[in-house]
Amino acid sequence: MTTENVHILSEKLLHRAVEVHVIGCGGTGSQLLPRLAQLSKCMVALGHPHGLNVHVWDADTVSEHNCLRQNFLPCDVGRNKASIMVNRLNIGHGLAWRDEPRLFTRDALEHKSVDFIIGCVDSKAARREIEAFALESYHTGYWIDAGNDAVSGQVIVGQYGKAVADNPMRLPLVSELYPEIVTGPDDNSPSCSARESILKQGLATNAMAATWIYGWLAEALRHGQINYSGIFFNLATGRSSSIPVSKAAWDSIRPAPVAPDLLPKAA
Repeated sequence: MTTENVHILSEKLLHRAVEVHVIGCGGTGSQLLPRLAQLSKCMVALGHPHGLNVHVWDADTVSEHNCLRQNFLPCDVGRNKASIMVNRLNIGHGLAWRDEPRLFTRDALEHKSVDFIIGCVDSKAARREIEAFALESYHTGYWIDAGNDAVSGQVIVGQYGKAVADNPMRLPLVSELYPEIVTGPDDNSPSCSARESILKQGLATNAMAATWIYGWLAEALRHGQINYSGIFFNLATGRSSSIPVSKAAWDSIRPAPVAPDLLPKAA
């Protein structure tokens, strides 16, 4: 349910395990997962019956330079990122989370119910797969997308599912507000050295993006409602700006529709 200025989460999330799928366990994902373990424990301490049930997707293995900017140790080099992080958190916190040491694809979940799919990816191709899953899903859920460069970043929370598709106050997906995030070819290549990785992604931007995801989830799941659907931050200026739960705010971001007389003509 959503009204102007406040988004209310389904009460179902208060009575069963909250299904979370984290796509990507690199710079942002590896920083986020320990925070999700903390959030799950706090939810249970506050009376939630199960907390979070998390699945982590990543096909990559840890490289030596990942140990500087990402949340890995030298002893992790050569091992799968998702498996390392999930096993570490399961042992440390007594959890039963699942690792998926492979690429996420649109049909990987076979229309299963997912409450939150959190995209910690840096390619348009990966976001297209998440978007396709969201648009094809019959179950209502949230796509949380995180992106960043060296000094700035954003976290956008959107809502999907056939039951809410026509609700004008549905939280819009990141791909609806910023279509360019899923269109066209990727122009980024993997960093091959520690210095290149730091210059490209910064020292703290991934951790900050992870913190904002954690903050949004903690506020929304604790109180059952939230009054913003995204955040922009810049570490160089020390500024942040949120997207309020407001149709006017969303409409001001959405690309302007193309006039019919400007559309390409059929041959």
